[in-house]
Amino acid sequence: MIFADTSKFRQASSSDDDISIWSGTDMAAAVLAAKAAYGPDATLAVAWCALAARVDGRAADSHFWFEVFCLLSASETQTWALRPARRGFGNADGKLN
Repeated sequence: MIFADTSKFRQASSSDDDISIWSGTDMAAAVLAAKAAYGPDATLAVAWCALAARVDGRAADSHFWFEVFCLLSASETQTWALRPARRGFGNADGKLN
């Protein structure tokens, strides 16, 4: 069995002093843009951006997207906390009413 040599496809590891695609971008503006573009899936989309940047070795971009993810997650948690509890959905034994 022959495996391809993937060493030629590896990128040089980046450091935090590399130029970031998102340097100088306001995180609050990125949160609003993600919500506008992806609606209820904004948190998931931003998580994929953070993962892709991490896998690509773009540490600064990964950190940026992780911070945006944290802001989105916090806003979702607050939204869920403010919603009224659903009544009549289930009872103590887990069966639907």
